[in-house]
Amino acid sequence: MPAKDFDNPADWDISLMIVGDSISHGTSGDWTWRYRFWQHMDASGVKVDLVGPKKDLADARSKRLGTPQQGYADTAFDRDHAAQWGQPYMVAKDLVREWVTDHQPDFVLVLLGINDLAWHPTTPDEFEANLREFIANARAGNRWVHLILGTILDTHRANVEHDFDKRVQQCNNRIRAVAAELRTHVSPIEVADTAVEFFADRHTYDGVHPNPNGEMRVAAAFADVLAYRFGIGRSYPRPYPDVPDVELAAVKAQRLAAISAEHLGAGLDPVPDPVTAGSGAVAGPTGGARSAESPVPAAQPPARGRR
Repeated sequence: MPAKDFDNPADWDISLMIVGDSISHGTSGDWTWRYRFWQHMDASGVKVDLVGPKKDLADARSKRLGTPQQGYADTAFDRDHAAQWGQPYMVAKDLVREWVTDHQPDFVLVLLGINDLAWHPTTPDEFEANLREFIANARAGNRWVHLILGTILDTHRANVEHDFDKRVQQCNNRIRAVAAELRTHVSPIEVADTAVEFFADRHTYDGVHPNPNGEMRVAAAFADVLAYRFGIGRSYPRPYPDVPDVELAAVKAQRLAAISAEHLGAGLDPVPDPVTAGSGAVAGPTGGARSAESPVPAAQPPARGRR
């Protein structure tokens, strides 16, 4: 009996595209939050088709940017995505129209922003301008597209640099404000407050990238919005289980350095140095308060069914 083709389902209820950076792309040995999200939706009885131009990981073991068939802790999920190490809004805004045009997702789930702030001198005003252009270009690819915008996650750097943490919180507030302003009945925009339950000292392996427990919290934020705001699937179950990593965090952090040179050769930002970007435990989250999104009328789900 041939193996199940998770990447090309015969029928589905909704199609979704995940647009992100390394936090969504992942590296060898990861399950990824994409896996946690797909598994949850499947368990909720929702047939999901994840779509996008790639299905790889950044494979630190072979020093390659991606291997479609290898590297995942578990390949039993739909791996299609539009995430890339180092990708900021300032780059993705110029690519998203083509991705949406080509794949026509019902939903675009977005988790971007940390690279705009960590590697580029992006001000909150510039961040907002890039976000607005991203939304406009996504809608140019599909005027009915539904968008769910994740907030920028906690990092070790935000815990030790007040000015950086302030910019993160300012940009997260811009995400919430822009979503509230630009949402329409035809093309709803909601916010998945991914930052609320995610703390760098407990939910990353290097101060930036999610460990398995962090993956679940990111997946939960998006799943909750689909359940509560669109009536699709169930909310993510709590309390969360405590899941060990596939490999020691220290080993994984060392392996990230192996892909830096090729990453730069591809014209992308370098892989963060675990020391400067936030290795090691910190005493606890010290970032500013994170306000929840203001209540708004529930948006309607897109029409479901096989395309």
